[in-house]
Amino acid sequence: MKKYFYILTFLCLMPFFKANANAAQSPFNLRTCDKVKPTGTEQKPFFGWYNSNSKESEIQTAYQLIVASKPELLAAGKGDVWDSGKIMSRMQNYIDFGGSSLSPATRYYWKVRTWDKEGKASAYSEMTYFDTGLFHAEDWKGSYWIRRNSKDPNIYTYYRKKVQLSGKSVKKAMLYLSAYHNYELYLNGKEVGKGMAYHYPQFAYYNSYDVTAMVSNNNTISAMTHWYGGGQGRVKGDDRFILKMIVTYADGTKAVFGTDKSWKQHVVDAFNPNTKQRNGEGVGYIDIIDSRKEIAGWNLPNFDDSAWENAVEIGDHPSAPFVGELKPEFTELKEQKLKPVSVKDLGNGSYIIDLGKIYAGVPEITFNGGKSGDTIKMRGGFVLNENGTVSEKINQNTDLSYSFVLNGKSCVFKPVVYFGYQYLQVNNSPIKLTTDNVSFIQRHYELDPTRSRFSSSNVMLNKVWELMSRSLILGAQESFVDTPTREKGGFLGDGWSQGVAAMKVMGDRVFNHRVLLQFLDSQDQYWPDGRLNAVYPNVDGKRDIPDFTQQYLIWVWDYYTQTGNLEFLKTNYAKIRKVAEYVDSYKNPTTGLIHNLAGGSGGYKYGIIDWPETMRYGYDMSTSARTVINAYAYTDFDILSKIAEVLENKSDADSFRAKAIAIREAINKNLINSDGLYIDGLLEDGSQSKHVSQHANMFPIAMDIVPENDKKAVINAIKERKMSVGMVTARFLPQALGLSEEGDHLLELYTNPEWDGWAKTISKGGTATWESWDALETNQSMCHPWGTSGLIGMQEFILGVKSMKPQHELIQIKPLDFHGKLTNVSGTVPTDKGDIQVAWEIKPKIYQLTLISPNNVSAEVYIPKGNSTSNEITVNGKVITAKPVGNYLLLENIGSGKHIFEKQL
Repeated sequence: MKKYFYILTFLCLMPFFKANANAAQSPFNLRTCDKVKPTGTEQKPFFGWYNSNSKESEIQTAYQLIVASKPELLAAGKGDVWDSGKIMSRMQNYIDFGGSSLSPATRYYWKVRTWDKEGKASAYSEMTYFDTGLFHAEDWKGSYWIRRNSKDPNIYTYYRKKVQLSGKSVKKAMLYLSAYHNYELYLNGKEVGKGMAYHYPQFAYYNSYDVTAMVSNNNTISAMTHWYGGGQGRVKGDDRFILKMIVTYADGTKAVFGTDKSWKQHVVDAFNPNTKQRNGEGVGYIDIIDSRKEIAGWNLPNFDDSAWENAVEIGDHPSAPFVGELKPEFTELKEQKLKPVSVKDLGNGSYIIDLGKIYAGVPEITFNGGKSGDTIKMRGGFVLNENGTVSEKINQNTDLSYSFVLNGKSCVFKPVVYFGYQYLQVNNSPIKLTTDNVSFIQRHYELDPTRSRFSSSNVMLNKVWELMSRSLILGAQESFVDTPTREKGGFLGDGWSQGVAAMKVMGDRVFNHRVLLQFLDSQDQYWPDGRLNAVYPNVDGKRDIPDFTQQYLIWVWDYYTQTGNLEFLKTNYAKIRKVAEYVDSYKNPTTGLIHNLAGGSGGYKYGIIDWPETMRYGYDMSTSARTVINAYAYTDFDILSKIAEVLENKSDADSFRAKAIAIREAINKNLINSDGLYIDGLLEDGSQSKHVSQHANMFPIAMDIVPENDKKAVINAIKERKMSVGMVTARFLPQALGLSEEGDHLLELYTNPEWDGWAKTISKGGTATWESWDALETNQSMCHPWGTSGLIGMQEFILGVKSMKPQHELIQIKPLDFHGKLTNVSGTVPTDKGDIQVAWEIKPKIYQLTLISPNNVSAEVYIPKGNSTSNEITVNGKVITAKPVGNYLLLENIGSGKHIFEKQL
């Protein structure tokens, strides 16, 4: 039965490749700036595509990309904007535009063809297009920043404007806008989109929308904006809104409409602006919504706004403090209406709404009747008391209450600011609540959960994958947030943990790129010495955590390895180099180690190591030369050397390689005790700490610092300590075990509910990763997506897929040997070239691995030897002698297509 299920699971992964094999021999899935037909690109976009050559072991040897101003020119093969000519390259994404200057607010058309390994050209792809955005301040001319004057701390505002077109046929209509902090945009009563702008004003973003299909001759543009001061992950800015609409007629003429003082505005009376904050993290204000004051139909064309006041015109752009060029924002808000799993009647008008799992979003409840003026009290939560009510003690230290004032008729409770929780308690309802009148609007940005697939013979392992995968979605909000509840800031450590997993598991590119650039903005703003903000953007300004800054270079290298985005490295190299220089500046000349790496305060001073404090498992924080900080330093120098080598900067490559070697030697000279184990660091007087932590030993193994002869003792120490680390460093424990080929222990780490770890979280009822393994006992966050870093180890060592060269030009397929404790695994790994599919299974006397990879990908495939002494492997029915490498047999240069490997056990 298990085998039958496994086969069905693997077969469900096949449709993409079947379609690919049957498609025309031309590139497909064309993207500009990692988006299909994007709006609002910058002046120098980049391009990507998939290849569809159905031959096995096929590679792309060259491409030609042409961009035209008109579709008829492109159809004729005339690239009047850019013709790359034949470029010898295997790159399939991050092909930078190399033509003449592009114009703002303009549509361009492009197509591409490729050459295979035999030098044969494909047919050209189908035509696609992209729309440029507004590049400079002058492109916003005719539109003004507007506002509704208010001194409230929590400002909700309606805006409206009637726009009449000429009556001529419309070829294209585009909308561009920015609003602080959030907006909902409507055209003729239909939603166009929602967005946010939380960055510092000088780095502000704007969104673009193609509304061609929505315009008519008489149009009403309407928006609701929400500004609520500064908070975690949100800078103060001020309450303002700017919009520009450009309509291009079929005859080539244009009409331009923009925000100005003629726009009408009105306070959103239903929202009480003067309520208490939910907690000290600045996530927002307690919602008190009065349905008696709702303005029905405010966004509809026939609404009478004659009594509304005109907007206050601030000025055109730039207008202080919004002094920088507005930058395009490509991440998109996704919303989905969910029905609760159950609605339980507690009696006396009280109900418990159970979503089944933690979701991030807002409730939507339709009430009918009741007495006008009566107030319904609600509270979100994570745990129920014994009497079935929502616990106010296990609340992530956040007030998750709401109040809704009835109008005596039909009214809908739907707040604007999202939170994450599983349960919602409703008191004093005038009607019976059911799944018919209760919904929840789940929300997240950008990530595509359908790209994530994993299945195995171990039920708990599958649950752990699902736990982490859905937690990634919960954390994809304004940034990769700390939590969608208590504090919504994009911490650097949280962003790194989630961002790398999002790239590798869900194929994200856009979100990672934006957040990586934001943290570099913090260096410009606050840290000339090379540090980066701990959370950014943020109302508290300058604040850092040293080892979060150190993690940034690992994130950069992961990003480059996944994407091959060389331009990112080139453009930002000076700032990236500064990070390594900051670390190096705290090297002690006597020991050669990093001492007291400046930064942080309180419990974070000189490095957070792990968090919360219980997750340090006794790490000796009195050390001044900490092993973890020095291991990060080695990796930072090693990565900077690799980046410099890629950029052909030999001087920096040699310099930082020497620094990496030197600090590795210093670590091994000073930080190993008489038992051959790594201690937590050196004390101020130069003596060794007496404490031997999991952190201090897994880092050197994971980062290849340990001398070969010393590895056995260190690995044994790691295994003895099980999961004695928290989420800040959890990525490195599976990495240490995986690189050491400790498959049995790695499997236990993921699946043993008695150990601290993801399985224990599940056994305690967790539906999202927690801030700490003891979150339930310590009232830490029960929705904290930084625990998703464990997905990386599952993908690389259990499914067995790892990128060895940028953009997956070369991959490694190397599932660990679990000695029969895991009998089958299958899954999909998204790449810039297409999806890689792997399935391995232990059959009676046979180990079978199936690999399906897209064009232009080569693989090194490792098959476990098991107990067999033979080096022969059957590949697609043909017997081949493989190369013995340790406990594996290696097959090199495995090309694209489907390959079945079988080894006799």
